Amino acid sequence: MAFFLLLFVFVSCGEVAKQDSFLPENLPSEEIVKRYLSSDSYLEKLNVHARSLGRTLPEWKDWERSQVTDKEISKYWPKERKSLPQEISDTDSIDHLRESIRIRIVWSRLFHQAGIQWKEKTFETSRADFLKQLDLSFAPKFGSSNAKWVIVEWSDYLCNFCRDSFPHTKKILSKYNSQIFYVHKDFPLDGESDEGLLPLSFGRCLWEKDPEHFQVHMQLLYLNAKKIMRGDDLQIPEWLSFGECQPKGLPRKYISQVYRDRKEANEFGVSSVPTFWVNGRWIVGALNAESWERVLKDTANQ
Repeated sequence: MAFFLLLFVFVSCGEVAKQDSFLPENLPSEEIVKRYLSSDSYLEKLNVHARSLGRTLPEWKDWERSQVTDKEISKYWPKERKSLPQEISDTDSIDHLRESIRIRIVWSRLFHQAGIQWKEKTFETSRADFLKQLDLSFAPKFGSSNAKWVIVEWSDYLCNFCRDSFPHTKKILSKYNSQIFYVHKDFPLDGESDEGLLPLSFGRCLWEKDPEHFQVHMQLLYLNAKKIMRGDDLQIPEWLSFGECQPKGLPRKYISQVYRDRKEANEFGVSSVPTFWVNGRWIVGALNAESWERVLKDTANQ
């Protein structure tokens, strides 16, 4: 009897180990992991499963990380290695890529065990078709739709990550001025109250009144968004001549435009900010100068 009990335990443990060794054909990208972790519903699923294992989510992730083997990393290495320059002697870059593979193996297992079916966010339609699906009638935009790159950004002036990204985005727009068609789309973090929409609504008004200097206005909106939301008295020299745009008396039509953008973003599956669409590629999270250059290089021929 003891022998059969031992055999049952061995077989059961073997089945669990097999399940824990889940390896998908392709790993989720870092952007996909960020996007799914930014979703409250998916994060709750992960936390619920972690608690069922008697662990917190960080403890569960660390345990899974300890189970990833070099053999499993090697499964993905040939394909992932292509993202590095052909001739590279920088061991830090190689180590970083191997660690990225390890972490994404972990997240693929956590998603799998929590019943989360992730998928890459792709857009198989042409650039022209994609732009037709966007409401561009009131959106701030610069450049020609025939430019080398089309960049669509969903953001909120109250978003710290968006604020940190914008100076780098602004430099890219200046550096590749005639080669980029840039579209700004609103995605309010607080879509439940008009106060949370005020900075974006204010921005819509400024775009309508003064599109030529809107990049300057955007920088100021990021710096003063919380004051706008609180209804503080704004003594910004660049805004003094736009009395109609002042938050206290802002026409309702601008708030309605922000609501429409939020609805449109949900239809595209945008769930966090900043989110960028660059020549068909979706990027979730803040970008600095270096990462912007890499994104433009990777999407130059798309």
